[in-house]
Amino acid sequence: MAPVPDDDAARTGVPEGTLHLPLSPVRADRIRWFGVGATFVAAVALLVAQGTGYAATLGVTLVLALAVAWGWPLLSGSYTPMASTVALALSSVAIVLSALRQDLLWVPAAVAFGVLLAFFGQLVRRTGREGLVLTLLSAFGGLAVIASGTTAVVAANTDRGQAVAVVAMAAVGAAVAVDLLPGVKVLAPFLGLVALAVSVVAALVAAGFFDEVNALEALGIGAAVGTVSWSFRRVLSLQPAMLTRRGQVGSGVGSVLVVGAVVHLFSVLK
Repeated sequence: MAPVPDDDAARTGVPEGTLHLPLSPVRADRIRWFGVGATFVAAVALLVAQGTGYAATLGVTLVLALAVAWGWPLLSGSYTPMASTVALALSSVAIVLSALRQDLLWVPAAVAFGVLLAFFGQLVRRTGREGLVLTLLSAFGGLAVIASGTTAVVAANTDRGQAVAVVAMAAVGAAVAVDLLPGVKVLAPFLGLVALAVSVVAALVAAGFFDEVNALEALGIGAAVGTVSWSFRRVLSLQPAMLTRRGQVGSGVGSVLVVGAVVHLFSVLK
């Protein structure tokens, strides 16, 4: 009898057994147009939402968190992508809505709820325990990304927080341009520096529209979020799921939410 594919792996669109084998650098260094678009749209959506206000930011963050819940398990090599997606989706609602409290007091409890869901999903698994640790780590990584994005929601409650968030998303959006350069061999060793440079420039330009963020702060914000966001996508570029749109969404949208903690930090610093 032929072996049955583990859980939902057969539904992912990638042949069984390839989800856990890294891509070669040649295959990784390609422009992933869908991923580029997803990253840019996510950054612009958050930029506009943060400039609009708290309610819009909460709504957009929830949508992006659900997008991460859909794409992250496949991208990170979960052996039960469908079960992990369900757990992350339910956790996303709890985590993002925990930002209804401006002090973020409920965020740790919401993340703990997500951890319990991840374990429960493995307890009811009917196909053995292959890849158990990797699957749990995949879920925990997704929870961390979503929680980080959630911490930036409360920035929309203050003028300074809004300014910091808009400057940060401008830098993240600008860094996406570097994703179009992997085929330029002469720039290959310097892509990180290019991402840093364009992020800082974009942050400085955006900061010019606000009184709450000075040039030095904009430089720090742009350097931090731009580098982190681009590096996040770069590290994941060897993941086999990057050949799929689902994986590209997980990487792109995740790279936007993951800088939320940085946004929150700069928004409370004076």
